[in-house]
Amino acid sequence: MSRRRLHHYLPYLVLGFGLAAAPSVVRAQDPPAGPPMPPTELVFEREVFAYPSFPRRNPFQALAASGEGGPRIEQVRLMGIIFSEEPGSRVAILGTSTVTTSEDGSSVTVSPDGNAWYLKQGQSIGNIRIVEILSDRIVVEVAEFGLTEQRIMQLQTRRTGGPE
Repeated sequence: MSRRRLHHYLPYLVLGFGLAAAPSVVRAQDPPAGPPMPPTELVFEREVFAYPSFPRRNPFQALAASGEGGPRIEQVRLMGIIFSEEPGSRVAILGTSTVTTSEDGSSVTVSPDGNAWYLKQGQSIGNIRIVEILSDRIVVEVAEFGLTEQRIMQLQTRRTGGPE
């Protein structure tokens, strides 16, 4: 081979010898062989939610909404009672009429522009259920925000401050 050709191939020969020596250099950097590493195990943990067992109101339902519809206790008043000695025949008349009092308090006006409901014991409208009908008052159960309480609605007469 001529010198000229040798100079031409010399870089390739050096590169070839360098690659042949490279594995020994890599092996010198490897850590000493020891016991094999155990395979990595992936563990997936699922978050568990616990909900209370007692019934709760639906947070997406409006607070003022009643499941049955109809008026609420704040909107009605006891307008009359049809009383009978037989408890199953008694009727309470509830209404949403407007009651206005004069400035001096001497007169009360009831406008009959609202609705009226004739209910017997055990019947319901809105959030109100009739528990008992007496001659001058009724006992009702009012359901609000998941709780039930008993209230008394008094029949307003002239003696108790009601309309004439």
